[in-house]
Amino acid sequence: MKKIVMILSVLLLAACSTAVAGNGQDGASVGLIQFGYSDDNSRWISDKLNDFLADEIESSPDFSLIEKDDLENAFESIGFDPDQFQYGIPPEMITEAGAGIDADLMIFGFVNPAGGDQYQVLWNVVVVSSGNTISPAPAMVQKNTDPVRDLAETIAAEINSHVGARAEESLNMARYHRSNSNWPSAITSYLQVLEVDPEHMEAMGELAAIYTKSDVDSLDRAESVYSAMLAIEPEHSSALSGLGTVALKREQYETAKDYFDQAIASDPDNTAAYSGLANAYTAMGMTDEAVQSFESALASNPQNLQARYALGLLYAELDDYDQAIPHLEAILDARPDYTNLRLTLAKAYAETGNYSAAADNAIVVLEERDNDPELALYVAQYEAWAGRTSDAVNRLESIISSTGSRQAYLMLATVYRDSGQRGSMQSVFNRLHSAYPGDPVANYMVGAFYYQSGSAKARVSELVPANVPTWESAISELNSAITYLNQVTGYRSGQAQNMVSAARNAISLCEEKIDRVNRYSQ
Repeated sequence: MKKIVMILSVLLLAACSTAVAGNGQDGASVGLIQFGYSDDNSRWISDKLNDFLADEIESSPDFSLIEKDDLENAFESIGFDPDQFQYGIPPEMITEAGAGIDADLMIFGFVNPAGGDQYQVLWNVVVVSSGNTISPAPAMVQKNTDPVRDLAETIAAEINSHVGARAEESLNMARYHRSNSNWPSAITSYLQVLEVDPEHMEAMGELAAIYTKSDVDSLDRAESVYSAMLAIEPEHSSALSGLGTVALKREQYETAKDYFDQAIASDPDNTAAYSGLANAYTAMGMTDEAVQSFESALASNPQNLQARYALGLLYAELDDYDQAIPHLEAILDARPDYTNLRLTLAKAYAETGNYSAAADNAIVVLEERDNDPELALYVAQYEAWAGRTSDAVNRLESIISSTGSRQAYLMLATVYRDSGQRGSMQSVFNRLHSAYPGDPVANYMVGAFYYQSGSAKARVSELVPANVPTWESAISELNSAITYLNQVTGYRSGQAQNMVSAARNAISLCEEKIDRVNRYSQ
């Protein structure tokens, strides 16, 4: 955890101080380091590749190229001779030199003979603000002008996609862990997003929200993240609302109220700010006053949507969903474009057990956000809870068909499991492995699925014969979890092996309980 805190501190400082484009340019500023080489032919390729890459970067609206003299001076200032570029450079020195010239990205690599007329080109992108190095798959090229020019075009075109893909992959994994309340793993994954993109506002906001949770209890870190977001965007409504939440948890209620008021002024559709404002009133012992104030405002002006909005959210915050729902419905009758509020209404219906109404309202939002697969997953979940299994299955199949979402595969397997269709559940896992053969993310998700299901069964404690099938099922699922988790590679392998160790312990406990029951029964 100390490591996480240190990384976050670095990232937050970077987020506050690093511009999108160093040197005042419109695009990200890029330092292009001469690729290393091992013989005369690879040197020729390195020289040509450097020239073509410089042309591509200079002509791209996404980038601005740092002058060669400035780049070499930066390395000389930290004690590295630019004449030694041909032998390669330690990544930490690249980060240090890049920071000295306000670079956003640094490109470097090496050219090696690969046999015949083929040469292997290793290339890397350093995100200077975080020190993170991204290493795409090596490329093969011939010693010929046209192939080298084509490779330069490919590298320049793929720089952003590789950086973005790394951030997106970590963000998806963070959200997967968040959906399972696995806060330590979620925090690790969000920090991996920020290593690549220190100003990723969604990741910052979601990370800060986790820090505010009572079972994480890291309000100082949450405050730092929200403050960093405001340094980037001073009127960011979610960040203001987040600081209100931090103040609320610190029992600084007047301060919280001020932040929520600012958040609402910045974004009148910020439901979290209205909810927080209601909480602030309640925490100050002013629940009756808050309700009376909002009711009086409505009595004098029934069209006061802000007061009705706050009142509906106040009731929802008090878990009085039956009172909240009519107000939320009234607001949406007048303002059907309040899509965030409709999702709040969907949640209120779900809390009262009316999953069908929850799904119907979420579907209205989905029709406006038809390219939002995460929302489609929520709709499918509501449909499954409402017993609309066919609708949930069809929706998840549609998500899988259009996006190949691993999470959709996992939810589809869950729907089949909960409806007693174990064969269909296993078929979904088989399809997932066919779609992502050898994919560590797929193995991780399936392994975690079996681990969570098996662990829940393993926790059944009463030593009676009726529980033996449950423990036997737990052993089977935990063994399946171990099989999948042992195939996980990369930065998730550590987390996977932690689950493997826990699964083996749970199996031993189940076997011991089965043995004791069998002995007592004789």
